[in-house]
Amino acid sequence: MDLALQQVRGLRVLDPTPQTWWEAQGCFRDFLEQWTPQGVIPRMGEAFLELGGTQRLHGAPSDAARRIQRELRASYGWSSQGGLSVSAVTAGFAARTEEPFVEVREGAEAGFLAPRPLRRLPELQPRLLWRFRRLGLRQLGDVQPVPLPTLAQLMPADEAPRFLAKVRGEDRPRLPLLAEPQGRSTHRLRLEPPRLPEEAPVARWILERLWSDPRSPRSLRLSWWDLDGLSHRWTASEVELLEPPIALAPLVEAAFRSLATRRMLVHRLELRVAWGLGQAMGLFQGDLSQKFGSLERTLARLRRRWPGHPVLPGWAAEEGAPYRSEAPRR
Repeated sequence: MDLALQQVRGLRVLDPTPQTWWEAQGCFRDFLEQWTPQGVIPRMGEAFLELGGTQRLHGAPSDAARRIQRELRASYGWSSQGGLSVSAVTAGFAARTEEPFVEVREGAEAGFLAPRPLRRLPELQPRLLWRFRRLGLRQLGDVQPVPLPTLAQLMPADEAPRFLAKVRGEDRPRLPLLAEPQGRSTHRLRLEPPRLPEEAPVARWILERLWSDPRSPRSLRLSWWDLDGLSHRWTASEVELLEPPIALAPLVEAAFRSLATRRMLVHRLELRVAWGLGQAMGLFQGDLSQKFGSLERTLARLRRRWPGHPVLPGWAAEEGAPYRSEAPRR
């Protein structure tokens, strides 16, 4: 680290504690709620806000956006880049330019987006990008004149209208409320018949739950009930949450079996997860965690390509009678 600081004068050393970043993200959301009730935070440090309808409080949207930037710097010392447009995709590209603030007026979205590379479009699948490149479509302007029936033949027909609206800057998404608690889910597992703790497929069940969501766990709590109604609870620590899912699932199962010492049958489990925007990483990772982290990316691509036949680790093999899992509550 000392050598890196000598080589790069402007290098900033970040706090390796993940909780610091979640707290900063919470402060960021609380700050934005003072300006508008509607918005979404897709990634760490990035936000889409609805400033329409706030003119009586903060003036014109362009003035409000500049005031937000000034207040961020004055209150927290955070520098920012902003883009303003009625189109979410256009606003995202405008915020990524070299200028501190770029406004794209209504009607000029298509011209502004035309020279942008197609690979920078959010949520564009690699297979579709490769197909567009084979056809010579590399910029958003190349796709804008393509008729909708033709585009529906190149990609899933139900996704083509929404994709064409994004490319042309005609998307007008309805943003949720910033105050709504987002990123939490509850999963329940009922064991039929009830089983001893060492017979419950906890690791396999948790791995499927973690793999079914594209986000990463920020907090995780496992609760279970014995046949006589006695409840138990275990909460993962911050260090344990740094592990990738393929290592976290057996870790939770080991904690469950070490605490379930009554030799009483277990009939119900509950998993509560608060999801984060990205996988938290420790400053010094072990070799095994690094290997599992690299393996997770490969497994994610395989799951997307063959969703009906996921590749599972050896310990997740089918064991005993199948379990019945209730639908998650989000």
